[in-house]
Amino acid sequence: MDKLPVIAALALWACGCARDPAPRPATPPPFKASCQTPTLGVCTEYTEAAFVLGEELVKTGCLELKGTWTPARCPPDHTLGACALNGERRLYYPGGELDFSPDRARRDCVELFSGEWFARR
Repeated sequence: MDKLPVIAALALWACGCARDPAPRPATPPPFKASCQTPTLGVCTEYTEAAFVLGEELVKTGCLELKGTWTPARCPPDHTLGACALNGERRLYYPGGELDFSPDRARRDCVELFSGEWFARR
């Protein structure tokens, strides 16, 4: 009996060459639209996951808050931080009617929206 195939298979297994390649990290879903509400000090970016009940519903909610629905991303300058949610990312800015401070923005994200807070560095 030829032992070469068995030895070759064991060698591949031992060195890890026979393993599947490491899984690639998931890429974030593509950006779709944003709702800019500077009077409130918030801008929200949406991915497809946010449109479970339809994009029109999300857009209508934006317009009801006197926001601007746009295919552009939220302005990155002067943010206090960002809140990661399922299908959306909320960016917080100082000023506006809600007058966010870094701590108030973090609490809004974590306590009100149950999101993951990322402070601006």
